[in-house]
Amino acid sequence: MAILANLQLKQTYHKPEDNIAQAFYLPCMAAAHTYDRAVGYFSSAIYALAWPSLREFVDNGGRIRLICSPVLSEGDVSAMTAGYAARNEEAQGNLLKEEFRQLLTTPGSVKPAKVLASLVALKIIDIRIAWVGDVAGGKPKRLFHDKVGIFEDVEGNAVAFKGSMNETWPGLALDGNLESVDVYLSWVGSREQARVAEEQAYFNRLWENHFPDVTTVPLPEVARDALVTASDPEHWRELVEEICIEIQAAEGWSPEAKPGGRVPRPHQVAALDAWKARGRRGIFEHATGSGKTFTALCAIKDSFSHKEVVLVLVPSDLLLRQWAAELRSTFDPVGIRLLVCGGGHIDWKEDGRLRAWTRAGAGAPRLVLATMQTASSPEFIQACRGGRHLFVVADEVHRLGALQARRILQLDTGPRLGLSATPVRSGDPTGTAAIFDYFEGVVPPPFTLNDAIRAGTLTPYAYNVHRVRLDTDEQEEWNRLAKEIRRQVARSIGAKTADVDAETRLKMLLIRRARIIKNARQKVSAAVSIVTSTYRRGQHWIVYCDDQVQLAAVRDALRSAGCEAIFEYHTAMGGDPRRTLDLFEAQGGIVVSIRCLDEGVDIPAVSHALILASSKNPREFIQRRGRVLRKSPTKLISNVYDVLVTPLFDPDEPPAVAILEGELARAIEFGSHAINPGCITDLQRLAIEHGMDWERVVNAGIEDDDDNKEEHD
Repeated sequence: MAILANLQLKQTYHKPEDNIAQAFYLPCMAAAHTYDRAVGYFSSAIYALAWPSLREFVDNGGRIRLICSPVLSEGDVSAMTAGYAARNEEAQGNLLKEEFRQLLTTPGSVKPAKVLASLVALKIIDIRIAWVGDVAGGKPKRLFHDKVGIFEDVEGNAVAFKGSMNETWPGLALDGNLESVDVYLSWVGSREQARVAEEQAYFNRLWENHFPDVTTVPLPEVARDALVTASDPEHWRELVEEICIEIQAAEGWSPEAKPGGRVPRPHQVAALDAWKARGRRGIFEHATGSGKTFTALCAIKDSFSHKEVVLVLVPSDLLLRQWAAELRSTFDPVGIRLLVCGGGHIDWKEDGRLRAWTRAGAGAPRLVLATMQTASSPEFIQACRGGRHLFVVADEVHRLGALQARRILQLDTGPRLGLSATPVRSGDPTGTAAIFDYFEGVVPPPFTLNDAIRAGTLTPYAYNVHRVRLDTDEQEEWNRLAKEIRRQVARSIGAKTADVDAETRLKMLLIRRARIIKNARQKVSAAVSIVTSTYRRGQHWIVYCDDQVQLAAVRDALRSAGCEAIFEYHTAMGGDPRRTLDLFEAQGGIVVSIRCLDEGVDIPAVSHALILASSKNPREFIQRRGRVLRKSPTKLISNVYDVLVTPLFDPDEPPAVAILEGELARAIEFGSHAINPGCITDLQRLAIEHGMDWERVVNAGIEDDDDNKEEHD
């Protein structure tokens, strides 16, 4: 039997330079007799096990102690503050039981959850739940989220490690779940020995509930019973074997050949396997933030093995730059040749370059990256050589349903892959059908927002609705326009022939009235109230505005209220937008933005979103929500604040009802997936009051392709 002192261990490990799992984590687990670990969330406990070494560890008589926290909603915190749920073991247990139930229903976590349950049933793993604050006294401060681990062998040698932990699917993969760790050895010098002893004493005090301001309790019986019921003590070894095989399969899809490179998560592997089984055609309908780009990189790596030429299509210049950086970073080691088309890159037009680039043939892997606007031009389509050798990847594939972009769908290709969180185009069945016919539908099953939250790829979030009214003069103008709209509608109905001018006037009246909602003055005062009462220094907020006028009003109002670190981000801004985001990420603050953050911008540190913008396109607010739900070591739960304008109107007037439906559609979609779904009860009541079809409200929406105006050659 190996012992820890015989291992050659470094003082620190950093990914990606070090393969932390192979060099540190797995050897320590195999040589250890006990393993103490603080893992953060209860649901992340399944990722705390070094799977390829787990059987050896258990065979050595190994025992594991885990300290973790449950996910808390605002309602849970409120109940704890009142001193109720904290003293009710059953309430805590039911919360943990629900977390475990979600693990058992989430692809990729079912088998690890069953292994965890089996080892708990066999008393190999003991779990305690930790709360920071005097919980019994009703003063919870924050979740316990420490990051420490201690291995010890039969001879008393111990290894303590601390550092950034990422308890997610990559923790099951051989690249390990530790991004960077400092390591301390009990047998190397008095200082190291003292540090290990200090961490051991710290963990033991936590475990025994003797550490100040931390309450540690045994796993409640109702949660333990749920684990034992789901356990399979006789077959856990077979489950571990299957997990290890799945890890190896994931490595086979990885686009990164370097040691410790990224590997796809279970939902990505399942999607890639299903796509391959369908003849390598289909659309990945995966939630924003679930790793669609990386999934596509895996498919592109596979395409290279088929000697294919890859054509990647993106909807904007911003995504063009991001994809170019991602492709070069991932595939430069294999010597790719990349031709960028659009976004100011015009050399593809010279000397038949695009035609030569897209020809069939061997040689270095070739990639063409183009904006959809450029790729839909007759010049591009005529120069691009189609055929079975051409693999098309379309990011934000729903954009290909727009009238001009549909020209791209005449390209003759082999494999096809579309990416979108929402591939169905709202109010555009023709465009949707064109996309689905070309890519041959969605690869089942979709990976939904709830799937992503359960799998740990997105953070859970709380949703907070703030309803505001129109000011008196705004309401009066609303009423005046409503009367004029009714007159125009009546004239149109009574007319014997179509009147183009009348239709234009009606459209303009509807736009003017909708603009009253978009620019309602109380939105600005609501934004100031929410930010000044909630924002704390160092947080990362995004405030979504409708237009430049509203953005300026919100920016100036926040500054007048004493808010600091206010940033702007929009297409008309001066300076370097990327540097603005870099500064924002580094120091925190409030970004006041228009719609250009909707697609493709990745700012994981954002923890709060305030939505002032009104939109009838569900895709826009789904993408806005995705910006704030991305995983980051600096946040546990995200927060979405939504300012909802509810004007007074006659419910018998269909156009006015449609205005409110657009607002409610956003709120209902947000609230339905939040950790506090009761937040939309009042909205349901509001819809009923106005005689709305509740189910139809959720699906209300109109597709908007205006963003394409921002793209250019």
